[in-house]
Amino acid sequence: MKMKLESIVDKSFVPALLLFTMAALAGLSGCRMGPNDYSSYHDIDPAGWRYGDTLRYNFVPRDTVVTGGLVLSLRHTNDYIYSNIFLEVTVADSVGSRCDTLAITLADDFGRWYGRGIGTDFQVSDTVAADMTLHRPVNIGVRHIMRDEVLADIEQVGVSFVEKKQ
Repeated sequence: MKMKLESIVDKSFVPALLLFTMAALAGLSGCRMGPNDYSSYHDIDPAGWRYGDTLRYNFVPRDTVVTGGLVLSLRHTNDYIYSNIFLEVTVADSVGSRCDTLAITLADDFGRWYGRGIGTDFQVSDTVAADMTLHRPVNIGVRHIMRDEVLADIEQVGVSFVEKKQ
């Protein structure tokens, strides 16, 4: 007895599968970056991050004025010798400039890293400002203010701005 493939697959199943696929794709579209969102990372020289080296991030939001959250992310290796890092973050836009110091705790008292990662790399993120208004263009500078002239085992530093949905 030969059976055709068409008889094995219930034809009422195809529209349900199509509807499920469309719903899943619509849900994934919510993960897209908005027109005023921004994210960028800088790789740190393997020789170390020098004290005077300021990482620069520049973006031009589509809208003239945007409000949202600014987050800083840092990726380090398991060999980083400190349990924290102090950073100076300067945000300048067409209205003015403001500077803030971040003290980011990277490990607990027992030396367990707070960040997540794979292998010997860990990433931690900290909110610089949850509700910041920016006027285009935006320039962000990040530098470490640790006591070491050259800070070893920091691999990347990134900033992200996510516009607050109205």
